[in-house]
Amino acid sequence: MQMRMIRIVLAALALVPVIASAQSQQINILVFPDSSCAAWSKSANNKLIRAHFESWIRGFVSGHNYANPARQVQTGKIPGGEQLYEYLDRYCVENPNSSFVGGAIRLVEQFRESTPPKPAAAAVKNDAPRATPAAPAPAVK
Repeated sequence: MQMRMIRIVLAALALVPVIASAQSQQINILVFPDSSCAAWSKSANNKLIRAHFESWIRGFVSGHNYANPARQVQTGKIPGGEQLYEYLDRYCVENPNSSFVGGAIRLVEQFRESTPPKPAAAAVKNDAPRATPAAPAPAVK
């Protein structure tokens, strides 16, 4: 039974690239029921709700990193706490009819690696011992 479940999961995962490429125009983002900038602004005095928003943003960034391994947002780049709140406050003032998700997207765009890292030069390493000339065989008497 467990092996069958593993096969089903693997088969579903094999379809992910096909589904992703078919959705080149639409990206489905799972978010709170009210993800508006108005909801963000209303949470200004509620640290618990702001912490939920921050956790969602960190998950969103992790999802970006998972889907884009060549264009990572490095650990520690996204501001946290009050700095993040100020960033999103500013975003929502500038974009009052938008979702705070737009602020998260802007954060990713700002802090992800701008160009894919260049592959490291392949170091040629040969652990095999170097061939040394064979010593002459001792003379047999």
